[in-house]
Amino acid sequence: MSYFGEHFWGEKNHGFEVLYHSVKQGPISTKELADFIRERATIEETYSKAMAKLSKLASNGTPMGTFAPLWEVFRVSSDKLALCHLELTRKLQDLIKDVLRYGEEQLKTHKKVLSGVSQLLPKSRENYLNRCMDQERLRRESTSQKEMDKAETKTKKAAESLRRSVEKYNSARADFEQKMLDSAL
Repeated sequence: MSYFGEHFWGEKNHGFEVLYHSVKQGPISTKELADFIRERATIEETYSKAMAKLSKLASNGTPMGTFAPLWEVFRVSSDKLALCHLELTRKLQDLIKDVLRYGEEQLKTHKKVLSGVSQLLPKSRENYLNRCMDQERLRRESTSQKEMDKAETKTKKAAESLRRSVEKYNSARADFEQKMLDSAL
């Protein structure tokens, strides 16, 4: 049995690009699915209207004679079929809303995590470096112990903020790697 991992990496190592494209394809696939369901709902609605029209034609048939029961069967069955297709249209429209909502939620979540992590880590790192430089400057200037304690407290807070940012970044990276792994299967 051959495995994906053994045969994926080609001469030019385009494997990562293919996996990344697969992950990024999610919102596009969601939109395509919604468009397909929307087209299906339109077809079902058109068919429902055609069956309702056919039902009216059947009710215009001659109520006398041997065909009277047959016209009634055609009318009733056409009405029922039209109602079934109309109900299917409603269900498909609800499904479209659910699919689009799911796609929007996924996109919002992805953007929120990506923008939050990508902006937070550099800001935290810069803040920490600035606090360290301020603390070092105060040491060189031989300022009061109270100011040194304040600077040290600020540096510790900045270090803690940087540590949390690194944890969030690592969590987002692990999530991304898991999605890449899932898309490879």
